[in-house]
Amino acid sequence: MRLLAIFTLLLLSVSPGTLASGAWQSWPVVGEATLKWGPWVIYDSQLRTPSGQYNATMANSVALVIKYQRDIDKEDLLEATDDQWQKQGVPTAKRQQWLMVLDTIWPSVRKGDRLIFVVHANGGTFFRDNTVIGEVRDREMADAFLGIWLSPGTQYPELRKRLIGRV
Repeated sequence: MRLLAIFTLLLLSVSPGTLASGAWQSWPVVGEATLKWGPWVIYDSQLRTPSGQYNATMANSVALVIKYQRDIDKEDLLEATDDQWQKQGVPTAKRQQWLMVLDTIWPSVRKGDRLIFVVHANGGTFFRDNTVIGEVRDREMADAFLGIWLSPGTQYPELRKRLIGRV
């Protein structure tokens, strides 16, 4: 287990200078969607790419922007992510490894906070508003994270359609 923790930490490098925070902000919006649970709005989301178009086979430059409309504890974010990865069929050991990485990156969020995930060729970078909070150096993990929203098998097919500009 200790080796797994060390390996996980090697995948993660929290380096605020790794990716310029402004690049993704100038990308056009592909689509926007809102996640509701009953009468409550959980978050608003946007998908951005350099071209303003989404192509699943060329998803090296994608920014997923989530603006929270309510306070959510980090533990609840991690639990929801684990639930979605489990529904995608991600093996337990891999989910646990990835959740350990996210646990070192993610904060609890407050209403109005934005968490942004910008994918690049080697993984992805997480921002909280305009500040880098962590980097994932595992492209499989980055793709699985985006898959929560963008996979054809997502639990949120209408949200996916809106994000990729099909509605």
